[in-house]
Amino acid sequence: MRIDTRAGSKDYIEPLRRRGVEVDEATLPAGDMEILGNGPDGPILVGVEHKKLPDLFQCIRNGRFADQLRKMREYYGVSWLVLEGRMRYKNGKLCIWRANSWKFQQGDVSLPEIFGYISTICQAGGILLMRTEDQSESVEWLRSLNNWWTVKKWEQHRAHLDFYKPEQIGGNPLLQPTLVQKVASMLPGLGVARAYAVSKQFNTISQMVQATALEWEAVEGIGKKGASNMVRAMGGE
Repeated sequence: MRIDTRAGSKDYIEPLRRRGVEVDEATLPAGDMEILGNGPDGPILVGVEHKKLPDLFQCIRNGRFADQLRKMREYYGVSWLVLEGRMRYKNGKLCIWRANSWKFQQGDVSLPEIFGYISTICQAGGILLMRTEDQSESVEWLRSLNNWWTVKKWEQHRAHLDFYKPEQIGGNPLLQPTLVQKVASMLPGLGVARAYAVSKQFNTISQMVQATALEWEAVEGIGKKGASNMVRAMGGE
């Protein structure tokens, strides 16, 4: 993981190192942290913008936040926003947790406005969101994020397959299925994970239909028997 050495983010360098994360100090073009991860099509840069709540409120008002997130989206394949701190609504006013007590936040920003802003940047802007309460929780989450992207290859992540099927739900910027993947997922005995492997082997439906048993064997996880089954299935048998 690379961490920007400018204000704020540098405070997370030593805590992350103590948790076993290999950290390089750098001046990043965007964001506060950067991870070189194992993506679906090879190496991918994952960027993290870290914001404590008071800084978030100020950045929303002066427009700096939009510029920061725009740079994140331009530079990184995946962009995360981590919001650190506790907030609540009391008597119609926004409160944040400071110095072991709830204090009213100065200014005219409201909690509904913040929630609306966050919803827009996540759902329309493609930014992923994580909320943490304090630095120790942020450090633990950053450590986990770094491990997720670097310890395993993309295809080794399996937990999502129990409930998320790319051929049924589209639009995810990381897992949006190709036509080959959709068709492959309907072939007997393949399933979602092997359908993705098929889409890495064949670029078009035509290639998949005309493939020999030997070419099918080159698909990870299919094997000789499975390859023969695929050739028969492609022939309509």
